[in-house]
Amino acid sequence: MVRSPFDGALVGTVPRSLPDDVVLAVARLRVAQEEWTMRSFDDRARIFLRFHDALLDRQEEILDLVQLESGKARKHALEEVLDTAIVTRFYAVHAGDILAPKARKGALPGLTQAFQYQHPKGVVGIISPWNYPLSMGITDAIPALLAGNAVLSKPDLHTPFSLLWALDLLVECGLPEELMLVVAGAGTELGPHIIEASDFVQFTGSTATGRIIARQAGDHLTGCSLELGGKNPMLVLADADLEAAVAGAVRGAFSSAGQLCISIERLYVHESLYDRFVAEFVRATSRLKLGPALDWSCDVGCLVSAQQLATVTRHVDDAIAKGARVEIGGKARPDLGPLFFEPTILSGVVPGMTLFLEETFGPVVAVYP
Repeated sequence: MVRSPFDGALVGTVPRSLPDDVVLAVARLRVAQEEWTMRSFDDRARIFLRFHDALLDRQEEILDLVQLESGKARKHALEEVLDTAIVTRFYAVHAGDILAPKARKGALPGLTQAFQYQHPKGVVGIISPWNYPLSMGITDAIPALLAGNAVLSKPDLHTPFSLLWALDLLVECGLPEELMLVVAGAGTELGPHIIEASDFVQFTGSTATGRIIARQAGDHLTGCSLELGGKNPMLVLADADLEAAVAGAVRGAFSSAGQLCISIERLYVHESLYDRFVAEFVRATSRLKLGPALDWSCDVGCLVSAQQLATVTRHVDDAIAKGARVEIGGKARPDLGPLFFEPTILSGVVPGMTLFLEETFGPVVAVYP
């Protein structure tokens, strides 16, 4: 069962896949990939250009679904739609040149010629996260498919429907039904089997899980791409445009309620601007509206799960208990819904506080002069 983090309402149910389903899916994918790789690039690209247009035409459907699954504000759901459209069009237009054979220097220049050819990997396994269920669910698959591969995708159990919606739309636009298949289940249960059965693995998620996947992929000599977490800093230097810096800090720290791998969690401000910057940053943050609205009236949504809320609360409470100062926020907002947490700015965060080094992955940022 998938429940909306806004209010716990049921979004829908999906069948839970087992390891045997991974084996069966990969067998079907290999058959479909043989025909797909024989198609011309232009034939493949036309499908994705149709998908680009259809996605924008039907964006109201997917905006609602992304919000209901992930709990984010509508403007942040729109970022996913636009990102997916941009990535789709870029690869549909340019991947033909990227994949085209290229002349290289031969072993004996002038006497020999060499050419570089790009060949599909085969079956690409993609394990995608909950925080960007549409864009992270489908945009890694698009270049893989355009390059002639088949795709086995495992979305996070919190957010499978955005990917399934996009896949249905791709099939409507002409993608063969057996070329991209989805399995839904726990990563610990299905992940090792996806790695073992795939020819390449793409994972987006936590650094701890990324280390496990890297080891498992290494055991099979399977290529992998890992997009992991971070504790990202923003620097505000002495010559900064204060208004632009504040606007960038608000967006960088609180987009998708801070639940993205490039979220700003540390802000270092030149001492000559520090007091003015913090005052303006707090003022701009105070104007953000939290809420679960399926329209454009709210600026920030909620966290995705009780586990995520517990992590954010633990980090903030630990910092406050050890002397950090709350410039704004710092509390959960159960009056808005079970998983809302205020956009929070802290100062005085020092070593020894959990927040100082560990990734929070929520709407919390520490400022330092």
